[in-house]
Amino acid sequence: MTKPMHYDPFSYELDEDPYPTYRWMRDEAPLYRNDELDFFALTRFQDNLDAFVDLQTYSSSHGTSLEFMDGPKDETGLLIYMDPPRHNRYRALVSKAFTPRQIQELAVDVRRIAISYLDPLVGRPRFDVVREFTARLPMDVISTMLGVPEGDRRFVQEKSNAILHREPGNPLPTKEAIDGSVEVMRYFQEQVDERRARPRDDMMTRLTEVEIEEDGVRTKLSDNDIRAFILLLATAGNETVTKLLATAFLELARNPDQRRILVDEPQWTANAVEETLRFDPPSQYQGRITKRPIELHGVEVPAGARVLLINGATGRDERQFENPDAYDVRRSIELHLGFGHGRHFCLGASLARLESRIAIEELLARFPDYEAPADGVERMHSSNVRGLSGLILEPAV
Repeated sequence: MTKPMHYDPFSYELDEDPYPTYRWMRDEAPLYRNDELDFFALTRFQDNLDAFVDLQTYSSSHGTSLEFMDGPKDETGLLIYMDPPRHNRYRALVSKAFTPRQIQELAVDVRRIAISYLDPLVGRPRFDVVREFTARLPMDVISTMLGVPEGDRRFVQEKSNAILHREPGNPLPTKEAIDGSVEVMRYFQEQVDERRARPRDDMMTRLTEVEIEEDGVRTKLSDNDIRAFILLLATAGNETVTKLLATAFLELARNPDQRRILVDEPQWTANAVEETLRFDPPSQYQGRITKRPIELHGVEVPAGARVLLINGATGRDERQFENPDAYDVRRSIELHLGFGHGRHFCLGASLARLESRIAIEELLARFPDYEAPADGVERMHSSNVRGLSGLILEPAV
C-alpha cells in the first residue's frame, strides 16, 4: 500500500490538482473515511453510478455541499436538496418551463451573445478569457432566458459568485456570501411579483404559470420554489458553464494537437465538451446522507452517515476509461458522471452543452492558435466546484 493521502474538499492545495489524490483513493481507499470532517467518500466510477440511482439508501435531503450537510434542508425549495416523491413533482413542474425545445430556440441568442464578446477581442495580444468571455456568456444567456433586464445582470452575477466563494481554512459561507444571498433573493422576489402582475414572454413568467395535475389536484410552484430555482440557475447554471469553458480552453492550450482537431474538424466540438466533463468537471462531488446501513468494500456505513459521491474522480477511473489522464476530444464516451446521474441528473445539461459547444466553436474560429501562460492561470476556490477565476490567452500573431 502506498503512503496514505489526505482528502479535504476545503483545501486550497487540493484545488490545484486533486487527481493524484483521487487516484490513490480509487486504488487504496475506495471507501475513504475522513474522521476529522466526519464523512465517507466514493471515487470509483461504478460505486458512484450505483449510488446515484440507489434512492433507498442515499438521500439529498441534507444538502449536497459538505459545509451545509448539518441537517435537513426541507424548506429551502432547492430541487437538488429534494428526494422523491417531492422531487418528482417539483421537477415535473420546473421541466414544463425548461423544455428542450425552448433551450434549442436559444441557440441563435447564444451565438449572438458569444460573438458580441469575442469580436472585440480580435487583434489584442492577450486577454482574460474568463473575465471577458466565459464569466459573461452564461449569465447573459440565463438572464435572457429568465427575462432579467440587461442593467441588472452584473448585479445578479456578482452576488451569485459571492455565494459560492470560500476563504482558506473556513468552509462556511463568508459574510459577503450570506449578504449576497439575501440581496439576490430579494431581487428575484421583486421580479416574480412583477411577472405575476404583468406577465411577459420569459421563463420567470412561465414558472409562475406552470401546473400539473396529480390525483385530481392541480399544483403550482410557490414563490419560494420559484426563487430557489432561479437562484440555482444563476449560481450552479452560471458557474458550471463558466468553469467548463475555462477548463476546455486551458486544456486546448496544453494540448494544441487536440485544438487543431477542433479547428480543422469542428464536428468534434460537441464531443470535446463531453471529454472536458469527463476529464475535469466543474462539479466535483455530490453529498448524500445514508437512510439505512450499507456495506461498501467490506465496511459497514451506518445510517445517517455523510457520503461524498466524487463524480470528479470517476472520469479518471482506469476501470472505466482507457488512458484516462489523456485529454482526447475524439474519445468515445458511452457515459460520464460530469452532470451526475439518475433522478438528480443536471436539469440544465442540455443548455450547458449548447452554450459550451457554440462558445468553443466561436472562440476557435477567431483564435485557432493561442497559448495560456502559466502565470495567467487563476483558480477559484469552493468545496465542490472546481475551475478558474482567471485565464490569460495569448493568440498567435
